Amino acid sequence: MQDPVNLLDLAGGRVSGPFNEVVMAGAGHRVRLTLTTSPGPWHHHPNTPETFIVLQGVLRLEFRDGTRMDLGPGTAYSVPAGVSHRSLSARAVSVSVEVQDQQVVLEDG
Repeated sequence: MQDPVNLLDLAGGRVSGPFNEVVMAGAGHRVRLTLTTSPGPWHHHPNTPETFIVLQGVLRLEFRDGTRMDLGPGTAYSVPAGVSHRSLSARAVSVSVEVQDQQVVLEDG
């Protein structure tokens, strides 16, 4: 049996980022903790959606069509499979729940 993980304590110990690590995994899935402190790269996931759950700060997602979405603490959002996006935040802590075989395609700026 796996020990519990306090995500806020783990993220709170980081004063600078970025931090992007799998903190827990199970049958077919993994939980990733991310501390965003600067713009991330444009990317998409061709085979699965990407679900974000914000714990602290405001996570701003930007999409190729120019749309931006701000997610605050306690807010969750799933970016559909194949949709190009990136994160833009001064400081945000979020959790992503992913399938083990999630593919990431990095794109040009």
